[in-house]
Amino acid sequence: MDKARIKDLSRAYLPPAAARFLRRATCRVDYRRQMRRCRAAFLRYGERYPHPLLFVAGLPKSGTTWLKKMLSSYPGFHEVIVPEATLYELDTGGSHDFEFPDDLFERFDGRLAVLKMHAHGSPHNARLLREAGLPHVVLYRDLRDVAVSHYFYVRRTPWHPEYARYAPRSVEEGLMIFAETLLPDFVAWVRSWHEDGAGERRLIIRYEELVADTERVFGSVAAHFGLDHAPETIRAVVEAHRFDRMSGGRRQGTQDAGSFFRKGVAGDWRNHFTEPVKAAFKERGGDFWVAYGYERDSNW
Repeated sequence: MDKARIKDLSRAYLPPAAARFLRRATCRVDYRRQMRRCRAAFLRYGERYPHPLLFVAGLPKSGTTWLKKMLSSYPGFHEVIVPEATLYELDTGGSHDFEFPDDLFERFDGRLAVLKMHAHGSPHNARLLREAGLPHVVLYRDLRDVAVSHYFYVRRTPWHPEYARYAPRSVEEGLMIFAETLLPDFVAWVRSWHEDGAGERRLIIRYEELVADTERVFGSVAAHFGLDHAPETIRAVVEAHRFDRMSGGRRQGTQDAGSFFRKGVAGDWRNHFTEPVKAAFKERGGDFWVAYGYERDSNW
């Protein structure tokens, strides 16, 4: 078990206020350690890669941790968590509308890093990516599955600002809260990345595609970043990051509500959506599911 996982487990047993304090107190120390490691890795491996910074913008609860771990398996690459994003999430309850610091990408000069963020494709963020000339990947998921995953995640995460709101709620109640609060923002998140085209610099993928044909989709991600995407390399990376390995032995589709890797499937929303929840999502989500190919019409 890696150090990050141990730290997450330890926070889960702290009172909410203490868990938030610990996360706030350690984020800058962790960041400095991560950046030193990325610098040392660049000095050793930097000549291998055309793009030393691998940037992924992912909608929350859409498989970005899985993708990040596969990218971090290439020699020399390490994850970095930007402290400003952590503090923003602690203060506001989410990082999906986070605005990049102006110097964000300059910080990674001479470093090998995987940077995964939930930030939206705002004009400011898109401009900084264009100016940096940075290839990047955008990953999102059916917002009905995002809602279910968000409910279970927040209920097991005491440091999360929404913990007190979700913890005592049933699944149906939690999904109704999501519909009223986060759903419109997440619809806007997906649209923001689609509407600000970045040509060949941007690769947009869906979690459902990554689950259904992991080798093909991850191979396209590796090629986009200029990484080794030979079939044998991709196969080895995917095999090392199968759901049963990431979840401690559970088969894909077997739920553990207390695990970060809860179930690992697409379409689980059907097991939890009641008719009132469907009605709320259709009202607040508009034409999202038809517009992005999840449904043929609104009769779902």
